[in-house]
Amino acid sequence: MNNSNIRHYWNGRCTLLLLAVAAVPILSLAWLSTDQPNRLAAAASLDGLVRGPSAVVATVCLYVAWRLSGQRQLAWLAASTATLAVQAVIMAGLQLATIDRAFNENLWMVPFDFLTMLVIGWLVTSAGQRSLLGDPVLIGLGAGLILGLGRLASIVLLPDLDPVWVSRPTAVLGFLAVVVPTVLLLWLLPDVPRWASSRLGAALFLYALAHLSAFLAGHPATVTGSLITLSSDLAGAVFLSAAAVAMLRLTIGVGNDDRDRLQLRVDELEAGLRQDRARIHEINSTIAGLASATRLLHEDHTIGAARRTLLQDMIHAELGRLQRLLNEPSARAEEARRTVPVEVDLDATIGNLVLAHEARGNRVNWLPSGARVAGEPDQVAEVLNILLDNAAKHGRSDTSVTVQTVADAIEVAVADDGPGVSPEVRSHLFEWGARGPRSSGQGIGLHIAQDLTRRHGGHLTLRDDAAARGATFVARFPRARRDDDDSAHIA
Repeated sequence: MNNSNIRHYWNGRCTLLLLAVAAVPILSLAWLSTDQPNRLAAAASLDGLVRGPSAVVATVCLYVAWRLSGQRQLAWLAASTATLAVQAVIMAGLQLATIDRAFNENLWMVPFDFLTMLVIGWLVTSAGQRSLLGDPVLIGLGAGLILGLGRLASIVLLPDLDPVWVSRPTAVLGFLAVVVPTVLLLWLLPDVPRWASSRLGAALFLYALAHLSAFLAGHPATVTGSLITLSSDLAGAVFLSAAAVAMLRLTIGVGNDDRDRLQLRVDELEAGLRQDRARIHEINSTIAGLASATRLLHEDHTIGAARRTLLQDMIHAELGRLQRLLNEPSARAEEARRTVPVEVDLDATIGNLVLAHEARGNRVNWLPSGARVAGEPDQVAEVLNILLDNAAKHGRSDTSVTVQTVADAIEVAVADDGPGVSPEVRSHLFEWGARGPRSSGQGIGLHIAQDLTRRHGGHLTLRDDAAARGATFVARFPRARRDDDDSAHIA
């Protein structure tokens, strides 16, 4: 956060707007509500009305920023501004009640100014050393209330101090001894952007300078002294509000960035999880077929030599596919999506899958077609295996597989004689996790199959045939181009 640029969160127009909001009401009130010839002095004496709103705004902004970020320095800063806010509000009430009387020349203000700076200095020092025990606003309200009521009681109830007790050189030295170290502590506050800490320090310095100027000017105040006091108060209000509002906007911006990065990470993890589940889904299906075929070879001695050879070839081919599935990391899986399609023999692919399913006790009606498609062999096999699995789970007896050529594509239709697809599932049948009320599956197979066919430039659809029983899924793949196709095109 230290390298953040305030221009992203605060600009000159914001400063001018805030200055107008702070200055116009004070000047208008001083002009309309007093008979004093020096209305500028009257405006300068209403410092509580300048400090109060800006300190309240700063407290709210820093408090919300702390709640959003959990950064302890913001909590201590909120406690500091709350201390200023309570005192300013108390003084504003007193000044509005007796607007014709100036209180800044009262010498009891001086020790309470020093006490306020010491309290703020302690709060700022604590920000870099310890965690805040309790709510920062409540701590600031408590400290500000004690100081504000003490200041109010000293002004209203106690007699004015003799100016000999606090000379001008003493006030200036006290100002430098207390205010300057506090400002430096703010400027060096860790984990707070330098532009924010410098503006907070400037606001504190200007507020103290306004009180010092009012004390040094005496009563009645001169135009120059009043101008310095009022300008310092207004500038301090702008610096304080600017720093606090910008800190809140920065915190919100950082929170949004963190949220976006977290969401991106969650999306990546979810995509990886889906990819892993898809691979596990296919691995489980392949292992089931291999286990059934292996058990059939070892336990059924009535199998003929020709069929035994077919089963052994199927086991060898499926073991190779299984090994590629197990060894395929996410990076290679992504790369496989971009590989150049090769010619895939559908008879060999479907034949192996049919043997594997028949070994598991699923009867499949299928006739070789000699069709070849352009694609990635393992992914074409995965699509057809998912459709055969789906038909076996939902069908009552046989599964039917038909292959036909349609223009430049090959369509493979896998049909079962089950109850069909429930009407409530049809609209989102191919979504991840979609499944019917009677389904025992995970609801991811059809989503995977559709995704793989789309990567091949094809599609997967549910055939809408009211006269047919069960469900028929049609996977469409681009037909592999052959040399005789090019010759015929040239002729």
